[in-house]
Amino acid sequence: MNKSTNFSGLHAVRWHPGRWTLAALLAMTTGCAQPQGGGVKPPVEQPITQPLLPGDALLNADPGLLVFSGTRDGTGAGASAVQTVAFENSSGAAVKLTGLALLGDAGTFELVSPPPFPQTLAAGASLKLNVKLLPGATTGVLRSTLRAVGDTSPIGEVNLSGLRAAGLEGNNEPPLAQIVDALNYVVNVGGNDLILGTGASPIGDEVAAPLFERASAGQVTLRPVARYSPDGPSAYGTFALDSNVVRPQERGAMVSSGQNQTLNPPLQSGQTTFDPGSDPFGIYLAPNNYAKQATYTLDRLNTGSTRHAVRVYPLKNRAGQAVPNSYLLAFEPSENGDYQDVVFVLENVRPVAVK
Repeated sequence: MNKSTNFSGLHAVRWHPGRWTLAALLAMTTGCAQPQGGGVKPPVEQPITQPLLPGDALLNADPGLLVFSGTRDGTGAGASAVQTVAFENSSGAAVKLTGLALLGDAGTFELVSPPPFPQTLAAGASLKLNVKLLPGATTGVLRSTLRAVGDTSPIGEVNLSGLRAAGLEGNNEPPLAQIVDALNYVVNVGGNDLILGTGASPIGDEVAAPLFERASAGQVTLRPVARYSPDGPSAYGTFALDSNVVRPQERGAMVSSGQNQTLNPPLQSGQTTFDPGSDPFGIYLAPNNYAKQATYTLDRLNTGSTRHAVRVYPLKNRAGQAVPNSYLLAFEPSENGDYQDVVFVLENVRPVAVK
């Protein structure tokens, strides 16, 4: 089940002894730095309840959103990757940073190797922070906001989104609806359950899109944004039809080991942008350890047990606004109908009919 967060009632996470949670860093301020004896005093809960207005930010976060994934126990392939955010002082003057506050779902994220506070950032200087998703009993989509705090008020923030699965593979995997939610998109994928069914009729916001063409001048972007499948090789690419003969072209391959249950799977080879030329093209997933046939956006090319093996959805941002010429492609190379074996975002395209 999806877990939504109402950011109108954000709260700071309390300090827990023995763990460097983000809120614990609030203790390392001028007024409550390291006390005698080497302990750390618990921070005072911050009276911050409203999102930081862009005009109030003295520090710019790059990126502005970090997306994590992991499992309930957080071990092995279910461990969260550590990600980095840089707070850059764009104010034109030195800024004093007295600590950090974590708002939203409590006990969800943790800072890795935290720096000491307070510290002063010169104009144009940056502070890099490493963050990870913690293991925990609560599964589904979890959200928090990491805020940089000045002398009296917040001065910068980065949004954190995490997807915590029950475990690895099978029924432990998250449904497509949760994957889309964690990626900060709003798309009706046809249901909140893990299994969506393999029928050819469109479900939710799905549209018929067997082939695409470039929407405007410039590169087309194809990014794998989720992979929940058995381990092993996972190559993908584009294909064109030449008198009904399939002409495939590999565009990339995801890391083949230990990265098969994650959001934003890393690439082993290839690039995320390409020039498709002026001809229509489709997207395919190469054969792998559990599906011996290629999987295509064009149903008639699929020879496995699932003929309608890719569901395509127009992409919408968190505000529910359409992202121009952008689509979510959800692949089902096998037969159970969860459509999250591999999920792509395809940008700068528009669907075209098959001639």
